[in-house]
Amino acid sequence: MSTEAESVLRLAQVKREIREAEHTLEKLLTQIAQARSEERLGALYWMVLENERLYTELHDQNLRAVREADSAHAALEQAVRVAETDPLTQLPNRIVLWDRLTHELELAKRNSTPLAVLFLDLNDFKKTNDQLGHEVGDRLLLHVAGVLKATLRASDTVCRIGGDEFVIIAENVPSDGVGRLISKIVAAVARPWTVAGTVLTQGVSIGASNFPADGDQAEDLVRKADAAMYLVKLAARTTTRGGERGGPMPSARLYGPR
Repeated sequence: MSTEAESVLRLAQVKREIREAEHTLEKLLTQIAQARSEERLGALYWMVLENERLYTELHDQNLRAVREADSAHAALEQAVRVAETDPLTQLPNRIVLWDRLTHELELAKRNSTPLAVLFLDLNDFKKTNDQLGHEVGDRLLLHVAGVLKATLRASDTVCRIGGDEFVIIAENVPSDGVGRLISKIVAAVARPWTVAGTVLTQGVSIGASNFPADGDQAEDLVRKADAAMYLVKLAARTTTRGGERGGPMPSARLYGPR
């Protein structure tokens, strides 16, 4: 074989080897690209899982925060209710009395409307407690609280300020209407009711003050209503000693000392 023929064959062999090498390289590059793509997809997959985990954790934390906030808010509301409510009768207590009376006085001044304050005390409550026991006394206070709420308007405020004493704030009640309101309350409380097998007829002493005739300050109106109630109770005791009292007082002195 001539040298030229050998060169042609050798060249063809080299070209085949180059094509095979290129093919092998192409396959390697494809495999490398696939490996890199799978690695990237794997990293992306774990990133998605981590994001989902973080989102779930954040969502749970938000729910816990909302529940804790709701719980704290409910606890605060409950604490406020407890602080402002008489534990036995569930009526507003003296804290609410001063706040509500101050507010109602401001409205009455602004609108030039009358406002009545009634101070109510149960007659012979200590005797009832001593003779029938404190449980009956508590049930009596609950009964009177229920009667007062049922007798008065929804716009009126009834507070128990301690013991057997109640204060009523009645808006838009003029001076000449206070006596009728007192008589209505006295009659309602005096209706016989039965407790522990005993029929009781409860009397009350009520004193009243009125805005604007008796002042424009909450403390003055409550003080004058309290003083008026004391005069009513004193008059009832005097009548009893004189042998002329035949039942609960049907009326009350309307205004305390000026």
